Amino acid sequence: MERRHREVNAARRSVSFRARVLVVAACVVAASSCVGAESRADRLWHRALGQVQKGDVPRAIVLLQEIIDEYPDTPVAQKARDQIVVYRGLVNAVQSYPTRRARELMVQIARAVEAGIRASGHPPGTLGDLFPGGAGTVPADPWGRPFIYRPEGSGYRLRCDGADGAPGGQGDTADLVVVNGEFVAAP
Repeated sequence: MERRHREVNAARRSVSFRARVLVVAACVVAASSCVGAESRADRLWHRALGQVQKGDVPRAIVLLQEIIDEYPDTPVAQKARDQIVVYRGLVNAVQSYPTRRARELMVQIARAVEAGIRASGHPPGTLGDLFPGGAGTVPADPWGRPFIYRPEGSGYRLRCDGADGAPGGQGDTADLVVVNGEFVAAP
């Protein structure tokens, strides 16, 4: 009986030892996969930074989003979340700059036209009449085209056809129109 008891205890210890080995092996595999995920996320992070250094911020954003999607619980993913906001803002600012610049130039031109109207009682015949040195000093729109100016009775209309240079459009191709000193919706 005692021999049987020793065999049962030995079997229990053997099973217990095997169970512990399996648990330890599972922990090692889990830990190595975490380290592997962190390592892969870190490699993507460095690729994203390389894209920023090359000037390809849109590609960097794609890589950062990949980190966030595939490795969301890693510390690198948190850094990616922080940086992606900055880079998206940068891309948006760069893309919207020409339209903002066109608006700024139109405000400057409208002020000059308004000053001309106050001085002479009527709008100038051309924008070149406003600027010393003639048409060569009249600013062009951010796309290198002249602003479209037309006197209308005692007022005027100033237009920029946007990025595409054609009437109509949306976003950066939308027309900008100033009538008598005020921006209006493009007709």
